[in-house]
Amino acid sequence: MHQTKLFSIGLLGLIFLGATTDAEGGYAVKPLTEALAKEYKLDRGFYKKVTMIQGILIAASSKVANLAQRETAYQFDMLMRGLKPEIAERIRKKKVLCLLIGHDELTSQLPQFSSSKTGEELDFYNWRQRGFLTYIGSSPTVVFAEEDVMEYPGGMQLESILVHEFGHVVHGAGFDESLQKRLSSAFENVKKTGIWNDGRAAQRYRRVKSETPVRLLSALKKSFPYESPRLLRKCLNSGDILVNGKKADAKVKVTKNDKVLIQFGGPKQCYAAKNRAEYWAEIYQCWFDTNRTMDHDHNHIHTRDQLIKYDPVGARLCEDVLGKPEWRFVSPRLRVGQAHLKNYSPNSPKVTELPHIQKAAYDYYDKYWKDYWQRLYDKHGLARP
Repeated sequence: MHQTKLFSIGLLGLIFLGATTDAEGGYAVKPLTEALAKEYKLDRGFYKKVTMIQGILIAASSKVANLAQRETAYQFDMLMRGLKPEIAERIRKKKVLCLLIGHDELTSQLPQFSSSKTGEELDFYNWRQRGFLTYIGSSPTVVFAEEDVMEYPGGMQLESILVHEFGHVVHGAGFDESLQKRLSSAFENVKKTGIWNDGRAAQRYRRVKSETPVRLLSALKKSFPYESPRLLRKCLNSGDILVNGKKADAKVKVTKNDKVLIQFGGPKQCYAAKNRAEYWAEIYQCWFDTNRTMDHDHNHIHTRDQLIKYDPVGARLCEDVLGKPEWRFVSPRLRVGQAHLKNYSPNSPKVTELPHIQKAAYDYYDKYWKDYWQRLYDKHGLARP
């Protein structure tokens, strides 16, 4: 419902906002000119096309679908419209650059982010760095992956990475000293009241890759050789380790299709409580109804209405910066066939990870959760080896 409003303002409205239209329904994709390449320091040997919206330049190689550029421009446009005019103008003056990575491209292929890493280290770098904000000189540069923007299989479908990172742009480029002080005060309130400390202290276990059932206890012993086998058995029998959301026992067998969850229990700091910058980006997401819920970084709050009740101080800051626009983020998968998404196929292409990248990801989270195992030792009265 909210998305259709964009296309009712007409050509003059789009031109006023710094966008141009084309025959495919708005947000024109044009060749990268020599002048823009020089201004934004873009390598024309790699970057071939651009879209300008609200003073933000979106650049991509020929491998990125025009559809992804239009969807990126659409989201930027909607996010900029609700901002207080003086904040939006400060952002425009910063000349924000957005770089899109094709679903079959690597971050290290972008000229600005080439890497001297090799082998598996390079693969891990490319896996971790597919959506972020950085500064090149004094200009904010945001990088997004095509599969995340379009929510293709293998991309992020639980939240909008674009909205989160653009929240950082609003903070870094749009806040004046007064707003910075208000943000600091709001974050102090987080620490004072203890909110955003109710995430889910639980690890998804995904190392079983067998098509045929294997004993889960044996797999856990192999994956966690430094943890007590006795503890692992107790956790299975007592329901600390769930299989498909249900209590099992030490004899349970699983395949790669089963969902295994190790529940450590107790409080877990949310990403919103990490620092003031991430706090703002997280509540910014919630203001537009797009955040993940109940995982290692998040609690149950993901909408504007929930935020207003849960964190009224942060919500007031959001309202003063962003207003109360009717528009909310809606997944492109739920807007198939509308406006610029008329030729969008949400199930193609599928992005896959290399096996050693999956292993590196699992190793990363094993290390992340390592200290939390102590909670289970304490619960069951066992000494940790």
